[in-house]
Order: sequence, then structure tokens, then C-alpha cells
Amino acid sequence: PKQSVAAGQKLWDDATADGMAQVLDEILLENNRLARNDLERRIRSGTGVRDFKARCCGAPDVPVPGEDDDIAARMLREATKLSSLRDMVEPVMDQATQIFTRVQDRGKSDNMSMDSETEIKVLRDVIKECLIRHVLKSINAENSGSVASGSHDAGLLATPQGYFGGDLESFSADCIRGLMEDGYGYQDDFVDEDTARSVFKELEFMDFDGKMMEVQQQKMTGYRTDRICWLTYEALDREKQPGLVTLMKKMISIPFELNKKCSLYLQASSNFQLACYPKGAYYKRHIDGGYEDLNNGRKVTAIFYPNDSWSSSDGGQLRVFKRQLNPFQIEDLKKQDKEVPEYDKDQVAEDIDPEGGRLVLMRSRDVPHQIVATKRKRYAISLWMMGPAGPGDMPDGHHART
Repeated sequence: PKQSVAAGQKLWDDATADGMAQVLDEILLENNRLARNDLERRIRSGTGVRDFKARCCGAPDVPVPGEDDDIAARMLREATKLSSLRDMVEPVMDQATQIFTRVQDRGKSDNMSMDSETEIKVLRDVIKECLIRHVLKSINAENSGSVASGSHDAGLLATPQGYFGGDLESFSADCIRGLMEDGYGYQDDFVDEDTARSVFKELEFMDFDGKMMEVQQQKMTGYRTDRICWLTYEALDREKQPGLVTLMKKMISIPFELNKKCSLYLQASSNFQLACYPKGAYYKRHIDGGYEDLNNGRKVTAIFYPNDSWSSSDGGQLRVFKRQLNPFQIEDLKKQDKEVPEYDKDQVAEDIDPEGGRLVLMRSRDVPHQIVATKRKRYAISLWMMGPAGPGDMPDGHHART
């Protein structure tokens, strides 16, 4: 149990805290920097999906040329300097002590005991994991602050050179062109049929298990009638949810591919919204992001559909409206003394069937859309990618046509 400390009294004196900070630093760097490499892998992926690409015998990577001082590297360096580690001593050791005590108690209840050498090794491993988790929590909190402020500092940038999970070639040229010029595009067969069917069954099981809930406030106003839940890649059951594991792992690569091909400065993301639209459900016209005061950080929306044998007569289409001109395009027209065309908010660009295996990309700030009332149950998995307004939005003849 945590000892009580009188007001103004320190739990750790300065000398002990300094010494313990040195121990934490040693834990990060021992065994060819194994713990620090594990920490960097978790930070850069945000998911644990990407293996840290090391050289022989666990030696760390040579930094990617030009990327040795990116945002993730700066955040990691700041969070693991000695002064930062010193600040972590009390919470890390408090958590480690509680966990280690539970391990000891469990051993005693099972009539098992550890010798002194084993105790030290187990305690050191517990401290290492608590330290890694505390650093991750600190960095994630800082990164969330950057998102809340409008994503102008791009947080954990999805750097293509730092991705080792595949070739980043999931999207056709037509899909990319549609996203950049029309504001949306879609890719069929994003995953194979077996994976799409597995995803549907796994979502159905989660729905039956009561995991998906109605958004009550929006249902009461008649805005939407679907059921949703949020899920991260780390929370998946690898044995019971193999379809979602495969799909989410591939969706996590999307910001890396789009940054490689379109220079959008998207952040890595691994937080998914799962949605069930029962028969008759809908979601009225809305837009996922915005500019200036309406900027919530969302830049690109990705939606995957696992629904098998879908036809247009089943309803449930994603109705995409004509892309709105963004502030950069409007400003450019005015500079050229050109008339800014009146926006027809009712002009539908396309009704997209939620066919199994199809993945839709949309510009979150620019493309209004809605879900037409469905005549049979449909599922969707959405991933929002954060990024600053500007890169990829400029009407420079390459990024976006006016």
C-alpha cells in the first residue's frame, strides 16, 4: 500500500530520485537498447503493428536519412531525458510496486515463491513495462493536445520511410486522383473476400454482445439512428477477431501511403469507429471536419464496408455531395479576379453502394455526405486521419483543381 506523506514532505528524497532516474535510463538502454527500441516501435506505429526494423543481433537502426529528427524522435528524446525520467520516478515505481505486490500475493496463494535473483529480474521487467507505458501515456497526451489545437503540428507524422509493414500500394491511380481532385475516391477489393466475410461476422458478434450503442443525443434529434463503438488495434483479440486484425493492420497503412503519394502530412492513426445500421437506419447529411473555428483536426476519412452481396435496391448508400471549395481555393480565385462559383449544396456527386471489400476515401473538411436509409443491416468501419489544413489543399495545379 502507498505510504501516507505529510503535506510538503517528499516521498522520494532528491538523492534517491536521482539514483532511480539513472536506473530507469539503464533499463531503457540495456541489451542493445531493447526497451528503448520497443518504446520507439510503439510510438511510431501507435499500434504495435509495425516491427522495429533492427540490424543484426538487435542493434538499433541507422536513422532514415533526413528523418533522424522528426516529431516522433523529438518527443521520444524529450520524454526519456534524465530530467523527464526523474519526474516519472514516483508514478512509475508506485505502479510497479503495486503490480509486483500482486504478483507476489498470487504466487503465495498458489504456494509458489521466487528466490532473490528471480525477484529482482521480475521486478526489473515490471518496472520496464511500467516505464514504457508511462512514457507512451505522456507522449500520447502531448500529441492529443496538438490534435485538439487543430493539428497544425501534425503530431506523430505517418512518415513513409518509417513504415515497414508493406509496399504502400493499396490504392489505384483513379482512387488517388478522385480523392485529390473530386474530394473522394474508392477502392474495391481492399481486402480479399474471406477477410471481408470474417470482418462482417466479427462485427455481428460484437453487435449481438451489446458492444455497439446508439448515439442517444443525435438519435433524439433525428440526426442518426445507427449504433457505434470505438476500438483500437491493440484491443483486438488476435484469435477471435482475425478479420479485424488483418483489416485494421492494412487501414493503419493508409496515412503512410497517402503521405507518400500526395504529401498530405497525415498523422498515424489506429482508433476505429465500428457502426451498425439496422434495417431502416440512416445518418443525415453532415461533414466530418472543417476549417478555422470548425477545425477538429480531421483531414481524410476512410470507410470500409464488409457487407456481402449488396445491391443498389438494398439502399444504405453513402451519398456523396459535390466537394465544397476550400478557403485556399476561394482565396486563389479572388487573387486572380475570378468569380467564386455559387455552391449547389444539393448537387449529388455519387451514391456509393456499401459493397463488401470496398473502401472509400473522402476529404473530411470538404465533402458533405449522408447515409441513405438502409433496407437491410449494414456495417461500416471508419478511420479518421488527422492533418493540418493546407498541405494537399492548395490549388497549385497538382494537389487540387479549382
